[in-house]
Amino acid sequence: MKRVLVADDSKVWRSFISDVVKSHGDVVETAEDGLEAYNKAFEFVPDVIFTDIEMPLLRGYTLCRILRNEPAFKNSGVIIMTSLNETLNRFWAEKSGASGFLMKDSDPEELRSNIVKFLEDDTFRADRSFLKDSMPKPIYEINLLLEKLLLKETIKNEIYSLFKYITDEDHILWKLSDLIFQLVPAKIVVTMMLDPFKGRLFVVSREEGVAVNFEDIRDTLFAVLSRPVIPMSWKIGGNTKKGSFVPNLIPFIVKNEEEVGVIGVEADNLQMEDLEIMVDIATNLSPLFEIALTYSSAVTQAKIDELTKLLNYRALMEKLTENFMISKRNGTDFAVGIVDIDDFKKVNDTFGHLTGNDVLRELASIMKKSFREVDIVGRYGGEEFSVGIISADIGEAYKAMERFRENVEKNDWKKINPNLRITISGGVTSTSVKSYRTVVEMIEDADEALYFSKRHGKNRITKFSV
Repeated sequence: MKRVLVADDSKVWRSFISDVVKSHGDVVETAEDGLEAYNKAFEFVPDVIFTDIEMPLLRGYTLCRILRNEPAFKNSGVIIMTSLNETLNRFWAEKSGASGFLMKDSDPEELRSNIVKFLEDDTFRADRSFLKDSMPKPIYEINLLLEKLLLKETIKNEIYSLFKYITDEDHILWKLSDLIFQLVPAKIVVTMMLDPFKGRLFVVSREEGVAVNFEDIRDTLFAVLSRPVIPMSWKIGGNTKKGSFVPNLIPFIVKNEEEVGVIGVEADNLQMEDLEIMVDIATNLSPLFEIALTYSSAVTQAKIDELTKLLNYRALMEKLTENFMISKRNGTDFAVGIVDIDDFKKVNDTFGHLTGNDVLRELASIMKKSFREVDIVGRYGGEEFSVGIISADIGEAYKAMERFRENVEKNDWKKINPNLRITISGGVTSTSVKSYRTVVEMIEDADEALYFSKRHGKNRITKFSV
């Protein structure tokens, strides 16, 4: 036997459903409005609640949402009664956590049959062990609870609105930081997103010009993760600069099946409601972070050479062209260099292609360390690599290329094979040498200088000259 509460401002409907409940052998109580239903729920603790969607004082779906926040009613069956013309109300009823719906427009026998089905559902049971902790709240507390539920929905909507910016991670992270500053009294907001290719650390302060220790912040957030992904590279963003200050962060992990990031806040006096807000934010961020990381990984894989992890040919040419055009527009110098591994075919023939792949990976690592972060490095094809050197005349570009050549020559290649020795030959040109129309013209001249190096003893860099 179940306890059943019927809430409807129509006497006809209260009587009809009550008769079906009684004939089924269950105990029934009735209420004429939502507030009465709310109070009777705590007195009667029903296993099943039939409630009209439109009632005075509290609507049916509002009543459902409030009761669902009480432990005693987590598993009660809440059946909301709607009409065919109440499409929008049915939408809200579905979002409220209702267990099922009854269509008042149905045939009476069909309606009676559906009521019985709900009554016979053994999963619908109130938990009366929570009665001592569950008391009806005065109307002002109900309003506070509704405000809390509204805030939860607002947070979810605000975060989900960021999906339209999925191609612009920086904008997402800025908007997320703005949202957190609006909701909690944080001084600093830190967001960390992780995938195997790149980690993002976004540190935003309410006050401009704060200097923080990015490495220590990153380590602090890593420490809260159980199985962190270790990215190949890092991107730092926000409005802070590099310094020694380490904020005292309260971290919140963003995860679904995997840990995809952490958000952290520094604040003097976070209240319990502030912590609950941060938990809601972290929970709702999971799908956003997952899709953003998936998109970023797909873009990265499309642009990155799988073996060397440098830009592939297509992405390299796009970047070289983009920066060539910027230099022309700004009237600054731009240089392009090309290098080729000396006698690489002999390396493959003598030591095997696996060793050859190790050589390519090691050379790529040396190349990234030899040039500045602003410079563009990529695999041109096979054993050829290319670099775009920002704001460099031919003299500066030659020095950078020569430094790279020396780093390759001095590298400990014996860690790959005791008999291995690797050198490179290269060519370089700059817009300071002549007026180029396209970056392809620059590559052709750098390539010509490269072959001069090959013909004149290898292991050297040649400057292109007109």
